[in-house]
Amino acid sequence: MPITSPTLVPRPPIIPLVLPRAPQVNPSPIPKLDRYPGRMDTRRDLQREIDDLSDEENELEDANLVIRNRGFQWLVPIGRHTTQLEEKNEAEDDSEGSDTGQSGGGPSINEDGEENDDSGADLDASMEDMDEEGEAGTASEAEDVNDM
Repeated sequence: MPITSPTLVPRPPIIPLVLPRAPQVNPSPIPKLDRYPGRMDTRRDLQREIDDLSDEENELEDANLVIRNRGFQWLVPIGRHTTQLEEKNEAEDDSEGSDTGQSGGGPSINEDGEENDDSGADLDASMEDMDEEGEAGTASEAEDVNDM
């Protein structure tokens, strides 16, 4: 059914259009021509750039530290019974106790070349000492092998 209109301007449609209007394109101005595009008279602020770079590096280190320490307080690693925080606290407690009792050096060595053990009784005192015989046997076996 044709609809006639008394004017040349069309009537608004009965069903509204849901599409947005197309943007109107305006001509952009032509950029001013410059003989020297690099502009050698401008100077960089190196101190500001160094400060910005060091701030970015600090942020990156903090982010890496957060990633590395994820689960430090609550995650129990496979095969362990405590968290890493608890292990660190135990190690600090052990080191505080051992610092008061020892001079901080390694184990002392006697004139005989044996280490000083403060652990008490020798656990393998009842066993026969096979170290001297084992070393002599391996030396003679090594000479036999070299002769062949």
